[in-house]
Amino acid sequence: MNPYATFLVGASILLLLLLYVGTAVHKTKRFTGTLLIALAAFASLYTVNALGLKLGIDLQGGSEFIVKLEPGKNADGSARAVTPSDVQQAISILEKRLNPKGEKDLALQPEGADRVVIQMPGISQTEIKDVRDKIQQVAHLEFRRVHPESRSKLEQIKARGGIKEPGWAEMAYREPETAKDGTVLATSELVRDMPDLEGDIVADAYRVFDAEGNKVVLKLNSEGAKRFDELAAVHYRRQMAIIVDGQIHSAPSLNAQQYGGTAEISGGSGKGFTEQEADTLATLLNNPLRNPMKILSESSVSSAYGQSSIDQGKWVGIAALLITTVFMLFIYRLAGIVAIIGLIINMSILFGAMSLFGFTLTMPGIAGLVLTIGMAVDANVLIFERLREEMEAGKTLSAALDAAYEKAFSAIADSNITTLISAVILFVISGGLVKGFAITLMIGLLSSMIGALIVTRVIFIWVVDKNLLQKITTTKLIPDKVFDILSASPKFIVASLVVTAISFATLGYKGQGSLGIDFRGGGRVDVVLAPGKDIADSDFDTLIKTLKQPGGKEIGTHYVQRKSDPATGATNISIRCEEASGPVIDAAINAKWKEGTVAGTSVATVGSMIGSEATKTSLVAMVIALIAIFGYLMMRYEFAFALGAIVALAHDVLMVPGLCVLFGQELSLIHVGALLTIAGYSINDTIVVFDRIRETIQRGGGGTMREMMNEAICKTLSRTLLTGPTALAPMVVLLFLGNPAMLEFAMPITIGVLLGTYSSIFIASPLVLWYAKKTGTSLKHQVLDAQIEQLKAQQAIAAAAAAGGKI
Repeated sequence: MNPYATFLVGASILLLLLLYVGTAVHKTKRFTGTLLIALAAFASLYTVNALGLKLGIDLQGGSEFIVKLEPGKNADGSARAVTPSDVQQAISILEKRLNPKGEKDLALQPEGADRVVIQMPGISQTEIKDVRDKIQQVAHLEFRRVHPESRSKLEQIKARGGIKEPGWAEMAYREPETAKDGTVLATSELVRDMPDLEGDIVADAYRVFDAEGNKVVLKLNSEGAKRFDELAAVHYRRQMAIIVDGQIHSAPSLNAQQYGGTAEISGGSGKGFTEQEADTLATLLNNPLRNPMKILSESSVSSAYGQSSIDQGKWVGIAALLITTVFMLFIYRLAGIVAIIGLIINMSILFGAMSLFGFTLTMPGIAGLVLTIGMAVDANVLIFERLREEMEAGKTLSAALDAAYEKAFSAIADSNITTLISAVILFVISGGLVKGFAITLMIGLLSSMIGALIVTRVIFIWVVDKNLLQKITTTKLIPDKVFDILSASPKFIVASLVVTAISFATLGYKGQGSLGIDFRGGGRVDVVLAPGKDIADSDFDTLIKTLKQPGGKEIGTHYVQRKSDPATGATNISIRCEEASGPVIDAAINAKWKEGTVAGTSVATVGSMIGSEATKTSLVAMVIALIAIFGYLMMRYEFAFALGAIVALAHDVLMVPGLCVLFGQELSLIHVGALLTIAGYSINDTIVVFDRIRETIQRGGGGTMREMMNEAICKTLSRTLLTGPTALAPMVVLLFLGNPAMLEFAMPITIGVLLGTYSSIFIASPLVLWYAKKTGTSLKHQVLDAQIEQLKAQQAIAAAAAAGGKI
């Protein structure tokens, strides 16, 4: 896209937004608002059409590796710490190794002090093993002299019980040296304990094929050619071992005193090189690494599996939108149509922003989109419930709309800011696919506020100004009656303590078994079967028992889970296993069950180091989120309200993990994202209730504090009970139609929304009242004093503005 056009459109949108916010004249607001909405929607749709959406590895297929650079070695053999230049060198070398022709969509970026994230979209299953080898092979080339009496000396060393020959070391062949009849001649040689020459003398390496098979030819630089010839002249007719990564590839005799800057590596007299092995070795020798690399985690997804996830995401999104539309039309009728228009424009802006800034849409990101639908409607419900109250108070539609949007703004802003705090923390601490969810959630929060506060407002301004509607009719589900809810709170608090105890007991009983591979390490293979096809668990077990891990180790403990997808008719199967077993099982499944039975596969492996770090990071993130939200509430509310809100929030967040495990899930990083979302989202209902309590106090209502709190809770009961289903409907769709990754997200969110609705009524407000009584705090005085201070601040600002205008 043209950057000048992008800047111009962006500046125009910003200017229109400022004009819209800054004017109170309906005609001006209507005109600027309409232009703002039209321009934002058109720009978003055009951007998506021009640039498209960038899909994550889990949706388009491909592989992602997180690798750790190990300390290198100095010339004296001592360890050398990893430096930033080592990381950059590794990224540069990996780029050349994995994408030598520059034709692949390869992304490499540093992570932390000694890690690199490698993303390779679109690569096939057959390419993944080759990529894995290229990542892990350092390609450290050495030339070392072989002892003139190597094999006899090795026999003597063995006879002496392993006492070594000073200045010499035993080193194994890559493949045993054999005679023409296949007899093994040697499996190792006695070579110098320090290299005579190293790989920095190589200017180029490439494969050739002759009568002896595939070989790698080395072209030495001028300094290397000189040193190699000097060495050949001194050690004429003696063997020189050519060593790569600690293994002897060949040990030819120096049958010439001048080599002219050329040397050859054959596969030895054993197996020899295949064409691919020779090509790979040549590539690696051209691009050696200073530091060894260890793969900490790996995620590989076939293109068919990714397409299956996209298809499921479409069904989930459509179903969530349809359910939300039916619900809003049933409850709010014509106002519901306005809300759906706002939702559609909200989603357009969300997709446009993701496309413009190049953000990646991932599978958890689709779950974030579905959650955004629920959260966007939540703001509309808050406005419409206020509108209904104002209309019942006898106001005209125009006056009722002004009052509804003004009074609802505070609660909408507070609830979105607390959720945004959690989303930002999730974005900072997470990586890979979960970061995609955080990005979608952040953009969705901002676009949903635009949809609810601007789009719907402008439509209503048009309706009122053109006299198209005199009143808005809604379905009233909750009668206007004050219930003594606080009197029942002790029973509910006891029930909460019991459920919390069950949740904690479940985690204690399961122990490590409650943690998924993200936290304890391990492997997982996800298989999508073609519609109408099935593979029995016993068939998987039989296949897996015949397999071996690299190095010959047994596959070990594994278990199989399955879930049917009603939307597509396909079956999703998850196989949990040890870390090194995942790629082996994945390859075996794809080899045995071809296309037609298996629609696609995905494999993920996580090392124990990554798992332990993820556990610590997740705990820190939860603590920071709770502290940040509590700090924000302290700024906006009195201490008693902030305390009640944060205790209710902790109640919700602490219950969810144990209940998820109780219902058969393992905790993963997706659950951390869900918990952080719950931390922001479940407090919304509490904020709405507290806002109404403060409003009741400020209005000067009579009665005791308990009576005013009961009144406020009952006044917001309709909104509380309506927003629950609007948020739950999309999550229920995910539970029944989503794939395993979406299910991991949907269950904790569903439980969290239910708990958030419950705690805002029966936990938060009773705690505020209890604290006020226990400490002798007068909530009335605190709220009224805060109101007076706020009015003084507003008057001071107005006076300063007036004085500035006179000047």
